[in-house]
Amino acid sequence: MTRSLRLVLIAAAALMAAYGAAYAWLGPPVKADHYVVLEGDTLELVKAHCKQNVLRLGCRPELLRLYGVDAFESAQTCRDAAGKVWPCGAVATARLTQLVSTTDFSCHVDPEFVDRHAREFSFCTADGRDVGALLVTEGLAFAYGRGGQYLPLEAEAKAARRGAWAGYFVRPQYFRQGATE
Repeated sequence: MTRSLRLVLIAAAALMAAYGAAYAWLGPPVKADHYVVLEGDTLELVKAHCKQNVLRLGCRPELLRLYGVDAFESAQTCRDAAGKVWPCGAVATARLTQLVSTTDFSCHVDPEFVDRHAREFSFCTADGRDVGALLVTEGLAFAYGRGGQYLPLEAEAKAARRGAWAGYFVRPQYFRQGATE
């Protein structure tokens, strides 16, 4: 056996021993499978299982974006029919938080589709219902993107004057570009 091969084997053995000692000292990985809402259409998935979790470094959360919808930004405001300001962005974020807290909330992530903010598109359900469809139907989000599957729901919310459709607003995509009422 050559000297360099022996050094590589010793280094690998030492690394495995250190990893094993850390696992024995720290115990099994911390389970933390849960979702954290960031905005009305964006959340984080904190996984329960990852290699860093063994060393109690925590798993890096995955950024998720609801597929096919664009919700109001958290700081965004809208106006009702009388012109009174209301926090439509905070309401959209709170509604998504409420849906995430249901016992059977889950997301199916499509890792092949990532937006420019490194968010993976996901289709989420709560109590067996499509979360994106609920937000659009309630007038707290808009159909967005190429799919257009939520356009009929948006038209229905608009006709019924639900949520933001009952007053005046700037679409989130224009709000992000600096547009105001």
